[in-house]
Amino acid sequence: MILTPPAYGFSDEEYESRTTRAQHLMRQSKLDALLLTTEPEFRYFSGFRTLFWQSPARPWFLIVPADGKPVAVIPEIGAPSMAGTWVGDITTWPSPRPIDEGISEVVNSLNSVKKTFGRVGIPMGPETIIRMPFSDIERLMHEVNGIEMVDSSPLIRKLR
Repeated sequence: MILTPPAYGFSDEEYESRTTRAQHLMRQSKLDALLLTTEPEFRYFSGFRTLFWQSPARPWFLIVPADGKPVAVIPEIGAPSMAGTWVGDITTWPSPRPIDEGISEVVNSLNSVKKTFGRVGIPMGPETIIRMPFSDIERLMHEVNGIEMVDSSPLIRKLR
């Protein structure tokens, strides 16, 4: 008898369902998008797994818009693996690029999000981190047009 190992992760339908539930809560919370920067949230919405999370020098970003599939903004080395997920759009940059580790691409992606409420959620509450340099957070706040950054920790907790 040949044993087949169990499937790794969840089906695309599960990630789509998680995203749909999040988008419902986002509309209730008046959010145009979520900006996620940590491995647990990235994996929760995309299923993407990589050892690159062990490098503190390379940020990875996932934008969940109020409608549609998530958008990954990642170092180009991760693109081939990310292409195997259900994520709809993958934007990359040639990392390492110490003066700009993807923040320009994140700014461009957030500026292209449909603005209904003018608010983007980022987990900022207890037991959360924002995995990017503080200077990039400041740049994000100044260069993303017409969007207020608000705490989405309650929304993430409710999903889980």
